[in-house]
Amino acid sequence: MRVDITKKDIWINSYPIFLWLILEPIVGLVDSKIASLIGINSLSAVGVGETIYFVFVWIFIFLAYGTTPLVSAFKTKNQINQLNFLIKFGRQISIFLGSIAFFVLYSTNSYFINIFRPTAVVGELSSSYLILRCVGLPFYLINMHSTAVLRGLKLPKATFNSSLIVTFLNIILSYVFGIVFEFGVMGIGFASSASFLVASIYSTIILKKTQNNFTISSDIVEKQKIRLKFFSVGINILVRSLFLTLFMAFLRNKASLMSMEEIALQHVLLQLWSIGYIFADSIAIASQTLVSEYISTDKSFSGSKLQKDLYKIIFFLSTSLFIFSFLTLEKLVSLVSSQSLNNLISFELILLFSISLLVGSFAFLWDGVLLALDKSKEFSILTIIASLTGFLVCTILLLKQNSLETLWIALNVSLAIRTYLGYKYQKIS
Repeated sequence: MRVDITKKDIWINSYPIFLWLILEPIVGLVDSKIASLIGINSLSAVGVGETIYFVFVWIFIFLAYGTTPLVSAFKTKNQINQLNFLIKFGRQISIFLGSIAFFVLYSTNSYFINIFRPTAVVGELSSSYLILRCVGLPFYLINMHSTAVLRGLKLPKATFNSSLIVTFLNIILSYVFGIVFEFGVMGIGFASSASFLVASIYSTIILKKTQNNFTISSDIVEKQKIRLKFFSVGINILVRSLFLTLFMAFLRNKASLMSMEEIALQHVLLQLWSIGYIFADSIAIASQTLVSEYISTDKSFSGSKLQKDLYKIIFFLSTSLFIFSFLTLEKLVSLVSSQSLNNLISFELILLFSISLLVGSFAFLWDGVLLALDKSKEFSILTIIASLTGFLVCTILLLKQNSLETLWIALNVSLAIRTYLGYKYQKIS
């Protein structure tokens, strides 16, 4: 039986990333579970601290998304000297930004915590948890950068192994320091930092071993050009992330102004939705390496077998997610929620939720493809346009109907625009 090499490559590069993305939320769930064993104040403190922590971490996501296609391009062209400089520069930036972020949060954590208006006890616990967890920010960013490099070198299993280290160490250390040694939320925060320290050491060792096996090259290192490229891509991704985060925060805020039952239902729906898009996101992240490698050999991505295979895979995936969510959403909500929210789930809401996964899968894939095609500017622009449009649509429709259906209509409009523009931009390559 003939093996399809292209589809095999897509699978080999996608499944470790999928497992990595699935494992990431487990760390937060473990912290919350152990905090709940300590007490309700500790659980609230972890919830506040985690929210602030991940907002800061999201700012630096460009260290991962912008690095992978650049690494793949340099490796394919055998520009090893430039690749080594990029890796060294990226690590230096990761340590610098991680250290700056720590000192910023150390100095201003009380301000960010007070936004949530916690009680005095919860506020103090949140501060302790956040400071100790943020000690590990430099290690988190180093690990993020190193695994992004390894994905660009077509070693995605290192990303999964790194996540395994973080997950299991966090479970063990959180329990030991939080419960056994009775350090409470401080122990949970320390466990997270220690876990990322070990993971960063692992990913660094793997990366160094890989670099030692590079072939000798004579390419001239254009340091200024690489720095400018790194930051130009990073700024585009940063601006894009800002608009996308604000739009999603806007939708959450509008849901919070509805009834308590609708707030709970929206929270559950977004949890299920985030799990659904992990499937598409794993393909998108893998496509960064594969597409960048492909076009680095001076081949056109448009009309290629790689493009067609990616289209086929995402079509099958998006259709499967649509059918599965349409048929099982009510059961999934009942399974996840502690109380029955099914009386609030209308046929329209089920349909809108399912369409968001159908359309969104294409939007996520196009994101990865555009970054691989060195179209970070277009990648940013289309998200800004989509987010602003979604914001306007939601604002107008809420004047007529203040419901969850309205929020999901706005999200679908935003995803549809991202899908359409992403398809158009990638054709111009």
